Amino acid sequence: MSSLDQPENRAFAPADASFLVTVAVLAFLALGLEAVADGTVLMFTGQIPTVYPLGWQVFVWLCLGGLWAGIQRGLVAWLRHRAADPAVPEPLPAEDPAPDPEDRTTSTATTALVLFVAAVLLGVILPVFLVGGWRVPPIQLYLDLYAVHGGGAWLAMVGFAVYHVGRSLLLALVLTCVQRAAELRRPSRLVRTTPVGGIALGLLLALPGLVLGGVPSAATALVCCTLLGAVHNLTGKSLRWTAPATAAVLLFV
Repeated sequence: MSSLDQPENRAFAPADASFLVTVAVLAFLALGLEAVADGTVLMFTGQIPTVYPLGWQVFVWLCLGGLWAGIQRGLVAWLRHRAADPAVPEPLPAEDPAPDPEDRTTSTATTALVLFVAAVLLGVILPVFLVGGWRVPPIQLYLDLYAVHGGGAWLAMVGFAVYHVGRSLLLALVLTCVQRAAELRRPSRLVRTTPVGGIALGLLLALPGLVLGGVPSAATALVCCTLLGAVHNLTGKSLRWTAPATAAVLLFV
């Protein structure tokens, strides 16, 4: 793993920062479908229940997760179509002499792993210090579902897994596009090493977090997403690594 562009990153090669930002905005706006689904329930029932009936809960999560994954693949295909020359990677600016490549790769991988673990742990620990209550989101969700649906809670968790993965794919795309756009706009070593995409994603998630969960939720999102952006930069700036890392970190945010 290194900061060099990986072959699968050629989808993000077009020298058009505004286009990449447009893709990131479209990916984030696609998540508004969840608000549409909740708004529909609100319109017909007068309230948004904490836990839907089991069949409806699973149906909504499966549909949203599948739709988000499809939108993400469509946007990536659009990026590939717009790529300037997918056969030729961009030349990299000259850098200072580096240590042995193998040692550097090992050091980078270790740093990325440490930051990834820190992002996951802070997603669990930060709310404890900021609020004083211990709450692990996936465990709490299962307990809530089990209290309502009993043994059928496992089926709802399958639906939630699909929902979460689809959502994470779109958010990983937002992070990747913003990071790439920043580097195209300001091609400097500082921008290449700064987790611009993670900070942007953290701010985007902090806004609804501030409304729904207050300052602790917003702060947790910003800190964890910034660390996630650093992991993205250290693992080749590739969706191949960033997408699963995003799914793991956001499970606790």
